[in-house]
Amino acid sequence: MKKNSLWQKCKTGILLAILAVFVTVIKPPATAFAFNVIPIDMIEMYSTSATPVYATPDVYSPVVVYLDRFINVRVFGITDNGFFQVDLNGTYYIPGAYLVTQIEPAKTEKQKAIDNLNDLVEAYRMQLEFMESYSKNFALIDVTGDGIPEIFDEAGKEIYTYYEKRPVMMYYSENPVKFYYSKKENKLLGKYTWNKKDIWEVYSKDVSLLPWGQFKCVALATAPTENAPVISRDYTNNAETRGDLYNILKKILSL
Repeated sequence: MKKNSLWQKCKTGILLAILAVFVTVIKPPATAFAFNVIPIDMIEMYSTSATPVYATPDVYSPVVVYLDRFINVRVFGITDNGFFQVDLNGTYYIPGAYLVTQIEPAKTEKQKAIDNLNDLVEAYRMQLEFMESYSKNFALIDVTGDGIPEIFDEAGKEIYTYYEKRPVMMYYSENPVKFYYSKKENKLLGKYTWNKKDIWEVYSKDVSLLPWGQFKCVALATAPTENAPVISRDYTNNAETRGDLYNILKKILSL
């Protein structure tokens, strides 16, 4: 009888120990968000790309919405774990790293080229050295509208642009094409002869296949007006001109 009683006590002790371990294991973790908010005078800040908005100051809680870039946000508090308390038709929380005090728009391709003018010059100089054997002259005209001039070869067979610190081909033709550029409409017109007839076409930039784009014929055109002068090859492709390429490109980019 005593033996059974002792066994019962042992079983009870073991069960209580297992239960204690089980309760410890399934105990929910402490929440990560802080409840202490330091009020501040209302200030306006701006979202960065894909800014997450939380219902609580806790990165493990669900995201209510993602904000696009440069959305105006009113901030009226800071939590002790680094969240901004914001007013977005209700009180929500945004991690501090996702809000900025002023908008800094992304640089245009032209601004990037000006900042990296030495790289642009070196890339174009290298391409012109390759072209010297078959193109004694070249033109520099911005026909893509991004502010960076493209290289046109002498025969109108090849056009190069500046992309990620290197020259890349945007256009190639088996036959010479005389190009005209309408600055007013920012259109590139091409003229070639077929069956003793002059064919005029409109070319535009297409980035569907190549990241830097390519020139493709999009329509037939009529002869250009005085607003579409022929693109002249007004630079001689020699060592002297290539040596002065920095000043040439700097002048074009400053327009």
